[in-house]
Amino acid sequence: MSNLQIADTHTVDDIIMAVSFAEAAGDISLIYGDAGLGKTVSLKKYVSLHPDTIYVELKDCDKSTKGVCEKILFNIGKELHGVDRLLVDTITDYLTNNPRLIIIDEAQHLSIRALENLRAINDSTETGIVLCGNPTVYDRMHGRGQAHFAQLYSRIGIRRHIIEPDLEDITKIFLNYGLDKESLLYLHKLALQRGGIRNCVKVLNIALQLRDDEKEPLTIDHLQSACQLRNGEQ
Repeated sequence: MSNLQIADTHTVDDIIMAVSFAEAAGDISLIYGDAGLGKTVSLKKYVSLHPDTIYVELKDCDKSTKGVCEKILFNIGKELHGVDRLLVDTITDYLTNNPRLIIIDEAQHLSIRALENLRAINDSTETGIVLCGNPTVYDRMHGRGQAHFAQLYSRIGIRRHIIEPDLEDITKIFLNYGLDKESLLYLHKLALQRGGIRNCVKVLNIALQLRDDEKEPLTIDHLQSACQLRNGEQ
């Protein structure tokens, strides 16, 4: 299996900047982009360097105020269940006395009510909150210009749209594999397709298994065969 290092790509730099802003300013940062572009990897890099950060990764079943609040409380060592007001007030009281950055990953799952309650927590405590997810989270926060969403959208301090990696990013990410220019260009082409960098990593993992031995250099032939296998073309 591949053992990729977290490279200082444009995506990582963009996300670290947005997260750092939220923490320093006590504001809300919104990070959004398609799946597979390295958002979660970048967030986890930040968390590894700042272990006091409250990091929550949501599933669809966590979309309510109750769901996200229970996850936040579990992260800070408080297993609490109850009505929304109790959960929000407990988090607010805790953060007032123990300021900590909150990162909500896969935030596109959040309901409007849950987003409003997170905004209220930010208002009351001036605790930085990062909302990260696919473009749906931007659409939901923006509300397509509807007045109902104006207050929610206006509370966002900074917005970062994460786009596809360039060739320089791909070169940094796969630096340790001794790939030639042709192979890097091929991976970059894959990265621009659905699945982004995540797709490249899966293809690379398959390609590594196609070599006759571990010392054999990885070539574009391995990558192309791996891609065909992944897509069911072989």
